[in-house]
Amino acid sequence: MEGTESGIRIVDLVSDRIAAITTGPRTLAALIGFFVLGYLINGRPFGVAELKSITGGIGILDMEFLYTPEQAYAHLAAMGEAGRAFELTHIIPLDLILPAVYTLAYALTITWLLHRWLPHESRWHRLNVVPVIGGICDYCENFGLIVMLAAWPQELHGVATFTMAAGFFKFAAAGLAFIIISGALIGWAATGIRKRSGGSGSQ
Repeated sequence: MEGTESGIRIVDLVSDRIAAITTGPRTLAALIGFFVLGYLINGRPFGVAELKSITGGIGILDMEFLYTPEQAYAHLAAMGEAGRAFELTHIIPLDLILPAVYTLAYALTITWLLHRWLPHESRWHRLNVVPVIGGICDYCENFGLIVMLAAWPQELHGVATFTMAAGFFKFAAAGLAFIIISGALIGWAATGIRKRSGGSGSQ
């Protein structure tokens, strides 16, 4: 019971800290930073597009879903020495920045939207911590990948399983964040329409 209460307090603390720094300009700046980093990590000369030109079309492991350790190491082997080196020295450094930026962007966006839709006392505002969970999972996945690449050709199946699980929860949290943002947008728009309709009807 105490553990549950402690967990709730941590969620409340993190949620309140996010709410305290949320403004429209900061949310917009975080979203722009996310799009810029996303472009860099997916394009050339630092990102996945360049990696695929080196590997003959093989991308990064952390975009794969529910793989076995054997499949993970087959993927890394197919990348070749040049591909693995490129990922370790070019893509991963960017990917150590990206989770922090998109976590902030998603958390601020959710907070900004929910505060315009729901009453201030609503517990649904705590949903702004969902991107934080996803970001933590993304960092766990990245560190697992670093260990796997640094230890190559040694196969660390336990690390590969951990990396896959972290990636699964990363994708799940990202999907949930998109659902929350979409729902908040729809709810905010619907509330605005009802208010305008009510105001027009009363005149």
